[in-house]
Amino acid sequence: MNKKIINITSLILVAAIGFISYYIEVLANGWGGLQWIRLSYWTFILLPLVFCIWLKLVAVKTLSVKQAVLFLISYAVSFILIFIHLYLIYNKRLSFGLSLLPFIIIPYSGESIPVFMAIVYGILLAENILVIFGVFFGENMILAKLFNLKFPKRFKVLIFFLPAFFFLAAWALLTVLYFLRIFPLMNLVDLKDSIFIFKTGTIIFSTVLGEGLLILYGRKDASFIDQNH
Repeated sequence: MNKKIINITSLILVAAIGFISYYIEVLANGWGGLQWIRLSYWTFILLPLVFCIWLKLVAVKTLSVKQAVLFLISYAVSFILIFIHLYLIYNKRLSFGLSLLPFIIIPYSGESIPVFMAIVYGILLAENILVIFGVFFGENMILAKLFNLKFPKRFKVLIFFLPAFFFLAAWALLTVLYFLRIFPLMNLVDLKDSIFIFKTGTIIFSTVLGEGLLILYGRKDASFIDQNH
């Protein structure tokens, strides 16, 4: 079988393991509300170890113990920052808005909503995207340095926008799964609310896939693509 196909297929398998493992844990702990944000998950221990095995066998065959340890540290810091941020944003957004009175009421879709809360929600959403975008970008820069990734000049600028791929791919996967209804409770997600790419774990799949492709592309010994073209 073509080596490139094996590399990508194995990466997709690792990403799927992370997504499915996390989703099972969320369902086991209870789907309702925001309690999932406050819980710990075995997936966040399992996934980086599986990813390190994939790195050693497929993408970075010269992977040293030092590189593996530094990768695990950077991974842990990134995900801790993301989940702390998710807790602060999503778990506190309603109580924060409701505590600020009085409201200015405007009609919206036949209902009355507070203008101030709509503004707060918009600010929180933008801040949420920017902070998590920044964390992912920082993680990508660490990976590039840690694994000595080399890219053509025209590709380097795209690294900055790679976190956008994480979000878009996660939302696309969530949309597909929503309509296929092959996973329990997936029909309950709101495709307009960004929280569900985190609650369902589709962001885990897209992140592992995106960062794995970044490493495969940047490592000549992975034979992912002809670096001369």
